[in-house]
Amino acid sequence: MCKKWLSLVPCLVAGMVFGQPSVTSSQSEPRLLTTAGQVEVKAVGSDKWVAAKPEQALKFGDRVRTGLRSRAMVRLTAQTVMPVNELTTFLVAPPREAGRGAVLDVEKGSVYFYSRQRPAEQEIRTPQTSGAIRGTEFNLTVGEDGRTELALLDGQVTLSNALGQATVNTGDKGVVEPGKAPVRTAMVEAQNNIIQWCLYYPGVLDVNELELSTAEKQAIGASLEAYQSGDLLRAVALYPADRVPASASEQVYRAATLLSVGRVDQAEALLEQVQGPKSKVQSPESTVSRLAAALEQVIAVVKNQGGERAGSRRLATEWLAESYYAQSRGMLRAALQAAQSAVDKDPQFAFGWARVAELELSFGRLAAANEALEKSLLLAPRNAQSHALKGFLLLAKDKPAPAQVAFDEAIAIDGGLANGWLGRGLCKVRDGHADAGRQDLQVAAAAEPQRAVLRSYLAKGFGNEGDDARAHRELSLAERLDPNDPTAWLYAALVEQRENDVNKAIRDLEKSKELNDNRRLFRSRQLLDQDQAVRSASLAHIYQDAGELVWNKDVPISDWAVREASRAVNYDYANYSAHQFLASSYDALRDPRQINLRYESPWFSELIMANLLTPVGAANLSDFAAERPYSRLFEQNHFGFSSDTEYLSHGDWFERASQYGTYENVSYAADVEYRSENGWRPNNELEQTTATLKGKVQITPQDSLLLEGIYYDSTFGDETQYYDQKKASPTFNGSEREQPNVFLGYHHEWAPGVHTLFLGGHLDDHLRYSTGSAGTQIPFTTSSGNLILYPAEVDLNRRFHAYTLELQQIVQNEWHTFVAGGRYQYGWEDTTSSVTNGIGQGLFSANLDTTLERFSVYGYETLKLPYHIEVTGGVSYDRLHYPLNVDTSPITDAEANKDQVSPKAGIIWSPLPRTHLRGVYTRSLGGVFYDTSVRLEPSQVAGFNQTFRSIAPEAVAGLVPGSEFTTYGVGLDQSFDTGTYISLSAERLDSEATKTWGAFTNVNTGIIPIPNTPTSTRQSIDYNEKTFTVSLSQLICDQWSVGARYQLSYAALDSRYLDVPTDNRSQDQDARLNQLSMYLNYYHPCGFFAQLNSIWMYQYSHGYSPALESEDFWQWNIWGGYRFLRRAAEVKLGLLNITDRNYRLNPLNLYYDLPRARTLAVSVKLYF
Repeated sequence: MCKKWLSLVPCLVAGMVFGQPSVTSSQSEPRLLTTAGQVEVKAVGSDKWVAAKPEQALKFGDRVRTGLRSRAMVRLTAQTVMPVNELTTFLVAPPREAGRGAVLDVEKGSVYFYSRQRPAEQEIRTPQTSGAIRGTEFNLTVGEDGRTELALLDGQVTLSNALGQATVNTGDKGVVEPGKAPVRTAMVEAQNNIIQWCLYYPGVLDVNELELSTAEKQAIGASLEAYQSGDLLRAVALYPADRVPASASEQVYRAATLLSVGRVDQAEALLEQVQGPKSKVQSPESTVSRLAAALEQVIAVVKNQGGERAGSRRLATEWLAESYYAQSRGMLRAALQAAQSAVDKDPQFAFGWARVAELELSFGRLAAANEALEKSLLLAPRNAQSHALKGFLLLAKDKPAPAQVAFDEAIAIDGGLANGWLGRGLCKVRDGHADAGRQDLQVAAAAEPQRAVLRSYLAKGFGNEGDDARAHRELSLAERLDPNDPTAWLYAALVEQRENDVNKAIRDLEKSKELNDNRRLFRSRQLLDQDQAVRSASLAHIYQDAGELVWNKDVPISDWAVREASRAVNYDYANYSAHQFLASSYDALRDPRQINLRYESPWFSELIMANLLTPVGAANLSDFAAERPYSRLFEQNHFGFSSDTEYLSHGDWFERASQYGTYENVSYAADVEYRSENGWRPNNELEQTTATLKGKVQITPQDSLLLEGIYYDSTFGDETQYYDQKKASPTFNGSEREQPNVFLGYHHEWAPGVHTLFLGGHLDDHLRYSTGSAGTQIPFTTSSGNLILYPAEVDLNRRFHAYTLELQQIVQNEWHTFVAGGRYQYGWEDTTSSVTNGIGQGLFSANLDTTLERFSVYGYETLKLPYHIEVTGGVSYDRLHYPLNVDTSPITDAEANKDQVSPKAGIIWSPLPRTHLRGVYTRSLGGVFYDTSVRLEPSQVAGFNQTFRSIAPEAVAGLVPGSEFTTYGVGLDQSFDTGTYISLSAERLDSEATKTWGAFTNVNTGIIPIPNTPTSTRQSIDYNEKTFTVSLSQLICDQWSVGARYQLSYAALDSRYLDVPTDNRSQDQDARLNQLSMYLNYYHPCGFFAQLNSIWMYQYSHGYSPALESEDFWQWNIWGGYRFLRRAAEVKLGLLNITDRNYRLNPLNLYYDLPRARTLAVSVKLYF
């Protein structure tokens, strides 16, 4: 990497912001953007040269010339920028034909031509040749005799004169000698040597260490004063024009100033006089020799020629040069220590303080960076690099207006500083001026054309305007300039995903992930882990894209996507995108009918974490729009709308809509979800409405406040899963309403990796159900001790209120992650219930008040050990006070206490970059209602879920308060660079509890037992589930993917009625479910896609009376659809259950409902 010493950290920090549709630029006339030194213009029709001014418009026919050690930056068109070297004269001639660009006539000197115009729109002309430019980039040098050299870095140029022509391609050099035809040769010289006059050199010399005589100080005093103020260009201009350095020290100073204007050859010649064999300096240990050696070290670093120096460092200049060398070798801590040593040596060394600020920012320490920067600007108020760094710090603090002022100041001081143009471009984009911002980004790339990261940002600018062709071109150049920089690969993947080029997006993002650690030149280990988390979260989304199936949730590549998101959390626990993806993944596993509740808690926990951690403007707050596969490359004030509608020919409707936005430091989202299902049997209807309103305020760059309200309303019939559909109740009906649940959250970031989270909330739930005339079965213990099930009609009405408070602290660095917190919840239930027998006779009626209280503390420590091992250890303590039974009539106001210490242990070993072994053991304590879901405590350990609302399916066990959960798991995830992904996992889930049922007994000894006394009976429920899963996915070429997933699940339920002397209702039941899922996907970059998937299930059960027959069936589904430009819309049409196959499955195994008849499905998604 040729510019390893440069301040890339501000670019990388600022790059996480902004984006908006393009605004067409009206600027088409040539313009002189910046001047440095003596730059003059001779207007067309005039014979006088006049000093040029920045932002001066140029007319066709105007001549421009630069003096000795002077430079300029010219914008020829909205897509063409041209840095101009010293001693250059050129004019902009009018187009020769209508519809073509202006003709660039270079009479002598050097220019760097950087154009993204359409092919053949522009021409160049020199005294010896003319050239047709085809959207290209080259360095053009014209000698005094007209000799022309064109070194082509990208594109194509055809050089021609009266004697012939030659076509020059990328990597070639074109040469035109006077009186000869153009010839093409290989460009053997390194790019940095060709364009070294463009390269930017910061100030590294501490002039206080120069041993100048009094006469020398007086002669060059004005230049010295400008250099110390930070104004390097003015220091060059004020150095006496015809002066010959009088001493070795002055030669070193002169070399330092020459570097500022790219005269590396002249600087090296002066340093050779100090260090070379003809030097008059007697000792290489002398101060002047050390200063010269330090400058030579910086030159070597810039040219990527090493720069290692032996011996000790004793001067501030030496330490600063060593800082740049250490950074070029990826030793960021050593670079910071060297910079600190420089200012320790000389506390008045302004360039040293600027370097300390830059490196502190590399570690994400904004306060320390700001403190060092203030010292630098106090000592050197004209340092352009410091002003640019100030702008990036202000952007990091979400202050774009003062940031742009700082960038403007940096550009005014030194128009050749790319960071100034980069920062201002980002500010303009954020302010809604996307085209003007992109033009500034192009100037940045032209100013320092060897910096790959600037090409990546320009590509983002083109992508933001919808110009994907130019975006790809810049990214390709960035990859070529620095193959080891992951940035371009990341941005390319995002653009490719938007273009429906999913397989290529996966490959590029995997490449970016492999290269992530190469950014150690600019980022601390901790920030590298955060970068890796961003890549893993993005990769998870694209993996899901590659294997997304609409009906079958057991998708192999989606398994891999969840694993990748889990790895993102491991890299950076505070990565909001990873938590958002995990929330979306668990949301896909939830039972939409709200019967089996296993995944309710991890879904909501991850969603709350994502909402708390998301900075305002970084992502949409919407739960639904966050699932959009392509996120904005730039973020800024914006408003959006999304809609996801699905209709099934069975009569079911599903709609998700969101309106969201960000303005300045406020983000909001209004989400509505509606579901209407007819069901597959009588009384199986369902209607749900969920409305969520959330807002977030960024109070300070470190503090944010979240307010969220959730309204839920549902009416339903009998939604329980049955093996035999005829056993469903024809009269059961119910409703549930949350009106609303309200949450208040607070996030404070003390330092990178150090976060405090607070969550408070009020829960309000109203449940009502009636069994109707069909009734239900209530346990009835006869006087003889037998247990029978008595048919009765039940009505229940329960109102639940609760308050929750939780505080969590996160501390993470490159070596470990520590998460600790405490949660307190208090609630109460007001429950009314009545029971009548078949003839309308009342058996029970009560209105009872009960309370729920929970106190939890927890701590998790993850150590990142050598050999790519991560070990997690943790423990939680829960104390639960809960009602024994307010769910099954006859209810009771009896309450119980339970407490538990729950150990946690996990390990992840990655012996190879693509190999991950995982193991876990956890225990946890459940709750009663959805209070269990409102938590910040980590939901996963080593990539395995450890947070459950329940484990035993409610369809067979019902609500079981106070369940004790145990998780065991091992897994292997292996991928290959062939696009092959293999996952194996084995998991055991245990749930143990004692459930209290409402029951009746009778106290008389009549011949026919009649229930007349309400009571309760306890039932032990021990459920365990063992699951083995293996999945295989393969990317084929650029447009196909195929995969298969096999899962064997064994579930066993052991239950006993503990209070019945003669237990004739004990259950020892088990079921084995084999599932095989397969898919074939096709994606075409034009937007068309198709999916064929199938699922086979084979289940057999044991311990049932009467016995349940085994079930063996296949279902096949096919989808076809089209994604519109930039994925603004998607239309899908599918045929589900093609063979019209119904099924019977035992709900003891957790499964997802499949269509029971052939069904046509239509889906439409919109994003604005």
